[in-house]
This record gives sequence, C-alpha cells and structure tokens, in this order.
Amino acid sequence: MESTPRKILICEDHQIVVDGLVSIFKNQPDYQVIGYIKNGGEVLTFLKRQLPDVILLDINLPEVNGLEILKSIRQLEYDIKVIVLTMYNKENIIRKVKQFNGNGFLLKNSSTEDVLKALDTVFDSKSFYMGKGVKNLVDETDGFVQKVNITNREKEIIKELVKGYNVPQIAERLYISNYTVETHKKNIFRKLNIHNSIDLVTLVNEKNLLS
Repeated sequence: MESTPRKILICEDHQIVVDGLVSIFKNQPDYQVIGYIKNGGEVLTFLKRQLPDVILLDINLPEVNGLEILKSIRQLEYDIKVIVLTMYNKENIIRKVKQFNGNGFLLKNSSTEDVLKALDTVFDSKSFYMGKGVKNLVDETDGFVQKVNITNREKEIIKELVKGYNVPQIAERLYISNYTVETHKKNIFRKLNIHNSIDLVTLVNEKNLLS
C-alpha cells in the first residue's frame, strides 16, 4: 500500500527559488507541494484552510517576517514541521529559529540532496537539522563549552548569575551552601577568564552558553 505523500508549503518571495524547490519535489513520491506564498501576511490565513506537514520558510518575507510566522505557528500549536530556508548565515538568527522551536535551518544555496535530507531528518528524528555551511556556526558553542570544561552544576550557577541573583539567593534556590556557590562562581570566572558578572552576561550572549 502506497503511503500518502507529505504536504509541503513553500513560503518564499523569489520566484526563481520557488521554481527550484518545486522542481526538486516534482519527482519525489514522498512529498507534494500544495502551494507557495510570497507574502508573510498570508501564511496564517492559508493555514486556517489547509495544514501542510512541513513549511519551507524564508526569513525575509514582505509584511510579516519568517521568525514572527514561526513564533505564531508555535503559539497556535499547529503540528507542522518548519524548516527555515534563508541566505542569512548568522548565529543570532539560528538561535532565534531554535528558540521558537523550528525544526531545521538551510541556506538557499543548499543542494537537492541536503534539502531532501533535511525533510527526511525532521520527520524521522527529533534533532534540529543544520544544513551544510551552517553547522560550524552552532558547533562553535559546543566546542567552547567543551574547551573550558563547564560542568552541569556550573551551568546552573551561570543561569542564576545571569538572572541577577546573588550568592545567598542562588544558594537558597539551588539548595546548596553559600560556600559551594562561591566556589563554583570562582571556578566559572577562572575558566572563562572573566572578572565580574557583566563580563559573564556578555560572554553568555556571545557564545550562547545556555542553549
């Protein structure tokens, strides 16, 4: 018995990119393009009429950008996989896509193989798919954490420090002694080569340490 093809909605305002994506799926029995939208303001209206299984979503759309669309889709709890397809190879955008529970991130120069692999991966795995050429940007965070050897307990302390809590408050919140918190704090500052909480906040944002 043949399986029903998964339905794809393309949200992209450049016709040449749309045409390229349509051609990719034309001979793919597992996937079917059910439509494409060039204006971000029309996406949620479309979803009220028909729900795709996956959306290939550009970031830079007219009226409503892709990140806002992704955020709205998650708030409305639609059961849709969302893969961002963009030319913006920027770490802060990748973070936002992950923050809003996107399922993958592809660059517009991705190969046919990479696009198909992204789709297969997001349906078969719960992991976030990173396209070729993007992966190194995110791996820098994991590499930095491994290099400085930040422990799970130290990550907990960092989270509390970034929130602005002092040593006694952190001790109370984590049910440990002031001495233990102070020791962890000194170790964190030493490992990260910083001297105060302001430096810590800056480094957390730069390296995305708490992702």
